[in-house]
Amino acid sequence: MLTGKIIKLSPQGYGFITSKERPFTRIFFHWSALVQSTKKFPELKIGDKVEFEPREVNDKGLRAIKINVVN
Repeated sequence: MLTGKIIKLSPQGYGFITSKERPFTRIFFHWSALVQSTKKFPELKIGDKVEFEPREVNDKGLRAIKINVVN
């Protein structure tokens, strides 16, 4: 698991996370990757701290899964 913070949110249900463990990398996420016991997508804010599991997706880069909000 990595830690990071949300740096971008889209009304369409996706966003990006940045993490000190992966410098200079924007990690894509979709609302469906949020763990059900944490905040729902409409409640998320830029700057929220999260824990997540990174996954390499073909040639598209990293994608966050199993996202827990830890604020």
